Amino acid sequence: MKKLLLAVLFIGLSAAAADRIPAGAKEVEPFTYSYVDANGDSWMYRQTPFGLTKWRPSDVPAPRFKDQNPVTATDLGDSVRIERNTPFGHYVSIVKKTDLTADQKALLSIAAGDQTKSGEEKK
Repeated sequence: MKKLLLAVLFIGLSAAAADRIPAGAKEVEPFTYSYVDANGDSWMYRQTPFGLTKWRPSDVPAPRFKDQNPVTATDLGDSVRIERNTPFGHYVSIVKKTDLTADQKALLSIAAGDQTKSGEEKK
């Protein structure tokens, strides 16, 4: 029983010794390190409350940003129709041009730019 306990303890200590940040690693963020090994492979290490994690930066997919709730503005002459999808449903508001906020004015100018670009492409 003592031999088994010593064997388990030895294996646990050797595994803990292998889970260390290499000496030449550079800290890129708190608790996150970058390291290039002798073969030229780049590795990232992160110290977590559950232990050390190791991965290659190439294994992480690039983030995909997709506008989940696009906002559209339609010029109605003296007012603007603003539409957007929210988690609670489709939101539509009609605002007079004199009452537009700075954000709504920017949205209207972007929408007007898109309409002129699409009009130029049709020619």
